[in-house]
Amino acid sequence: MGFFAKKDQERDGEFPQLTLKQGEKMRKLCEDAFVKLGISVNVLSDRVLVVDSTRGYGLETVARIAAEAPEREWKNAIAEYFARLVAEGERVDIDELPAEQLLERTRAKIIDPATITQEHAEAHFNYTQWVARLPLLMAFDGEESITYLRDEHVDRIGHEQAWDAARKNLMIEGCGTPEQATSEDGGSLFAIMSESNFQATWLAYPQELLDALGFKAGPLGVFMTVPAATALNLHVVNEGTSIADLIFMATLTAAQHERMPHPLSPHIYWWNGSYVQPITVATDSGLAMELPEELEVVLSR
Repeated sequence: MGFFAKKDQERDGEFPQLTLKQGEKMRKLCEDAFVKLGISVNVLSDRVLVVDSTRGYGLETVARIAAEAPEREWKNAIAEYFARLVAEGERVDIDELPAEQLLERTRAKIIDPATITQEHAEAHFNYTQWVARLPLLMAFDGEESITYLRDEHVDRIGHEQAWDAARKNLMIEGCGTPEQATSEDGGSLFAIMSESNFQATWLAYPQELLDALGFKAGPLGVFMTVPAATALNLHVVNEGTSIADLIFMATLTAAQHERMPHPLSPHIYWWNGSYVQPITVATDSGLAMELPEELEVVLSR
């Protein structure tokens, strides 16, 4: 006779520290917490988005709370957590902040195109710049949450001044520490992972990234990937670069994109010294390389 039920080993897709059932319960409790506060939200796999607002809350901290506490305590702990965040957001209303204070904590941020609908973008974020088909916005980095600046905020500050501050503040935060990774086939890259949700945004500033790291690009530039908001991989193209490097980068990026919180893009990007462009395309069977003529030599190595 069996006295113990079989342990549920299936893990949550976003937060592997939780089981699949625990992840579902956590997200339901998050929705309940906002209902209690009288706020309508959409609960995604890794974040909560407030309906008809630019405000959003990541679930990484909530998942950590859930993993460390008994399930009987989750309801109160999650409700208290979001009540505190909402109160903080109300205290720091970027609509009311003086321009100087708003500029102090505004940073450029590359976001997942799926985060904001096309209609929402056209209505509130016409200032958006595009980096290799990824939207680059400006975000106010609060104590507990990130709020995207809308067109009216940028108009109030001044378009050029806002972008200058957003870029400068990203540079001040720093680009993280690279760690070299290699594959059995000889592929290599530098991986940068941090706790900053602005890490991937350095894709928009490749020359500044190289300068900060002390790297020097050759004539064929740099390959980069941004699998998640908190991660960036790069490979400086040199005479030894081969298809093995691209395959390793694609494989590692796919794994990171699948398992890391705040996933961003599975694609490989190439900075040629002038601009950033994707060199992979989505197909029915996954991603395929689509190399410009200048990079064809890489395939032959």
